[in-house]
Amino acid sequence: MNGFARLGTYVMAPAAWALLTPIAVVFGDTSGLVWPALFALIGSALVTVAVRAVIKYGFDFEISLYTSPESAAVTVLTLILGPVMLLGGLLVAWVFWARVKLGEDTFAEASAGVLVGILVGGLGWIGFVALLFA
Repeated sequence: MNGFARLGTYVMAPAAWALLTPIAVVFGDTSGLVWPALFALIGSALVTVAVRAVIKYGFDFEISLYTSPESAAVTVLTLILGPVMLLGGLLVAWVFWARVKLGEDTFAEASAGVLVGILVGGLGWIGFVALLFA
């Protein structure tokens, strides 16, 4: 079981971006949203890292660096490209479980990462809409 957890943490977490980016390009291309979708995707990932740093140094609480960008990406892609992207939530759940199982994040840290990712992903959606109508 630990091998499956290690696969989720060390392979799937970084590979999620390798899977989500082409999905954004393929689905975004059919609706003419490739560049805005990619900007929202990348922007939300960068903002999750910044929010994590502020919370870590300002409030001395660690947030999972693995679950927050993935959940932000899934949120952004779901709002932009539709509910089929919710399947990416399975990747987030796997990474969440793996981090807690291996003891690399506590349940609270992984949960906070998912929550921050969803909130930042929602802000990424707002930025996406603002970019489209600017």
